Amino acid sequence: MEKKRKPGERGFAIILLIVGILALIESMKMFMKEPTSSSFGALPLFLSSVIVIFMIKIILFEDRSTGTGNKKGNFKELINSTLRYIFPKDIIVVFLFLILYCLLLVFGLGFEMSSTIFLIASMTYLMRGQILRNVIYTGLSMTFILVVFKTIFQVILP
Repeated sequence: MEKKRKPGERGFAIILLIVGILALIESMKMFMKEPTSSSFGALPLFLSSVIVIFMIKIILFEDRSTGTGNKKGNFKELINSTLRYIFPKDIIVVFLFLILYCLLLVFGLGFEMSSTIFLIASMTYLMRGQILRNVIYTGLSMTFILVVFKTIFQVILP
């Protein structure tokens, strides 16, 4: 049985290799401050080295077909398929809702109103409608959050 590569798999391995190399550089700096096997930099150095080694192995030695008949595509296609696989439309939309939520908090709308707007909008988008149910769920969630954090724990909310 032939293993097929999933869309974006090689691109994701390249991204992990870059992150692993960056982590390896930083962990080497930490390890050099106290170069012993029990220092605070020893475990990060070991783990980042393992990440780099495995990502190089995956990129260079795993040869699985993509199922499209085109084993080698250009770099732009690789990046596009990776981004489409990692960030589907729903994730991008919810991420934009999160940015809007943060902006509402920054511009002084308040936690209660910002959170209510965010919850209703994101649940309505993700559940593809069902506005009445989402308003009820938002009301229950916000009531619980406010009772627990504002009343019981006396947390000052933004």
